[in-house]
Amino acid sequence: MPYSLKGRNVLVTGGSRGLGAVICEKFAAEGANLMINYASAKNKAEELAGKCTKDFGVKAAIVQGDVGVAADCARLVQETVKQLGGIDVLVNNAGWTRFAKFGDINDLSHDEWDKVQTTAVMFNIQAHLSSVGT
Repeated sequence: MPYSLKGRNVLVTGGSRGLGAVICEKFAAEGANLMINYASAKNKAEELAGKCTKDFGVKAAIVQGDVGVAADCARLVQETVKQLGGIDVLVNNAGWTRFAKFGDINDLSHDEWDKVQTTAVMFNIQAHLSSVGT
């Protein structure tokens, strides 16, 4: 890395498993503190937070929230600021999919996908900007 992440505070949405968990571990290995967001996998989030704290000596906390809901995004940011002292890096990793044949995808599927893949990113950035006064 061209600059140090040691002591930086990182919020990772969808951080409890899959690619999100890998992202969390990589940031922790560089010395970054973590706020791990999960939607439903609380046990996975707790295990990952414990592992990152034990293996890398960083602060790691968890917060439940649906990134498709603006109020939850605001709460994710508030909890991160409260528990870690601020946010230096925001990773909009959360994703949603439904495995189906292309012809079976309907408007509801698209709306759910769009809410998490697109709108949630806007909600998270807006919440973060509000937390830093811009």
